[in-house]
Parts: sequence; C-alpha cells; structure tokens
Amino acid sequence: MLQVDDRFEVAASRDAVFELWTAFASFPSFMTGVESVHLETEVRMRWRVSIAGVESTFYALITEQVPGERIAWSSVDQTTMGWWVDLEPAGAERHGQPRTRVTVRVIWAPRGDAPHLAGALELDERTIRLDLQRFRALAEQAVARAA
Repeated sequence: MLQVDDRFEVAASRDAVFELWTAFASFPSFMTGVESVHLETEVRMRWRVSIAGVESTFYALITEQVPGERIAWSSVDQTTMGWWVDLEPAGAERHGQPRTRVTVRVIWAPRGDAPHLAGALELDERTIRLDLQRFRALAEQAVARAA
C-alpha cells in the first residue's frame, strides 16, 4: 500500500480549486494512468486506469463533499484507492489573486493479483506528487484564462 500526504498552495480561490477537484472528467489531464472518470450518479464514479501495464475499471464513492472546503472519495472495495482533499485560505492575496492551501492524502493499493509488465508506468509517491504539481498548474492556468 502507498500513502502520500502533500500540502501546496494554488494561486486561485477556494471555489475555483474546489470546482476543478469536482470536475472528475478532467482527471486524465493531470493524473498519471487515469484514462477516464465518469460520474454515474451524484456520488458514484467509474474509473478506467492503466497502471503498471494493467488496465482496470473500478468504482469509487464520494464519501464527503463540503463545497469550497473538502472532497473525499474512495473505491467501493475501500482497498484500491482513497483521496481526501481539504482546502483553506492561504493568507493574503498576491497580485490581487486569492491563494488556496490544498492538503491532500492519497492511498493507493494495487491489486495483488495484477501482473507487472516490464517497462510499464507504475504509480509511486514521486508520480503522485508530480500529478499534484500538474493539478496546481492546471488550476492556475484556468484562473489566468478566466481573468
């Protein structure tokens, strides 16, 4: 099992950052190995991923959602994946732009019966941290385009 805890700031309002964390269809643009995420109901998502050369589909449920503050979800089996994202103001605005502190906890447990393919992309702590940096850049670009 892999657990990654990270905290970073984004030059965007909490509402804008929250909106991106709930735009599940955009996850492939910053999450390694994620091919698609479809929100099937208000709380149920279908994920298609390709990790370590193994394609799989699994379901996750939104377990907590407080607009502008928190979003959390975990796989239905509660063993494959869980994400907890908390948002809070990050102090004074810079250059007229509000800042948001994002605190993330990710738990990932690849299925034990999945074969590993040589040379295939694996999910590790470094990869998840890079995904979070891509999220930050995506959020700041979205705010810049809207301005």
